[in-house]
Amino acid sequence: MRLLSMLTACWCLAVGLAVVAVPAPAHAAVLSLDAPEATGDGKPFVVTVTADGPGDVVLDWRGQAVTVPVAAGASGSTGASTWTGQAILAVPLDAKPGRETLRARAAGQPKAVPAVTRTVAVVRAAYPEQRLTVEGKYVNPDKAALDRHEAERARIKAALALRTPERLWALPMARPVPGGVSSLFGLRRVFNGEPRAPHRGLDLRGEAGEPVAACASGRVVLAENHYFAGNSVYIDHGMGVVSMYFHLSAMDVAPGQTVARGQIIGRVGSTGRVTGPHLHFGMAVLGDMVDPQVLLENAPGSTGATTRE
Repeated sequence: MRLLSMLTACWCLAVGLAVVAVPAPAHAAVLSLDAPEATGDGKPFVVTVTADGPGDVVLDWRGQAVTVPVAAGASGSTGASTWTGQAILAVPLDAKPGRETLRARAAGQPKAVPAVTRTVAVVRAAYPEQRLTVEGKYVNPDKAALDRHEAERARIKAALALRTPERLWALPMARPVPGGVSSLFGLRRVFNGEPRAPHRGLDLRGEAGEPVAACASGRVVLAENHYFAGNSVYIDHGMGVVSMYFHLSAMDVAPGQTVARGQIIGRVGSTGRVTGPHLHFGMAVLGDMVDPQVLLENAPGSTGATTRE
């Protein structure tokens, strides 16, 4: 009996060792990385990654890491299936010209592991100047207004810092209102003769009370009145993409609410610092404000960057 017990114990130990020795499943290998050769400051761009199996891929870009879920795709010429995923990346407004390296690696692998890389040239985009006349309190606000603005900025910063892993957006994105562009992104703005920060959104024409639609599915993270932006709605679309809608006359959603692409989230108005009714439509990618026009339906045919004088 004692011998049988010893043999049983040895057998169990051997099984345990065998279980430990089973190798962990290999990470999906990144096969290709599709990105533009060049982009302008303030411009978003789409990256497509292809892998040989399921699993997340991590993109390393300008000091940030973006996790990209890959889904099963079509079989290639060899009959082998591939898995693909997309991400939106960007270069902030006024970034220095130069060359940036984009890396793609399987999730779980350290940055030191060799990865598929692409070099993206950054050039300065051309942004003209715009002069506007508004109420004096919006050019030189008093202390109470500045304190209010700083508190609002803290909540906005938290919203733009979101890195929800799920991808809720799809391209092209829907236009929030059908009207044309009245003010481009990146304009060098002068209010009442005094230079101010560049325009970090896209002004779209609209009549007061006209419905405003969400550009993509997502979750509302802010819906409140701000000093400069008036009634404002911020929507998190996942993977570091956040859209925003300013100067609304009414807000039809609340924080925490999920919305679908094309769902009405508010109405065109003239609240905050404005010269008349319109929609200021903004987009942030990984915390940087970018030109949303290139991501919309019926976007301009050429989105390449030109040299700024």
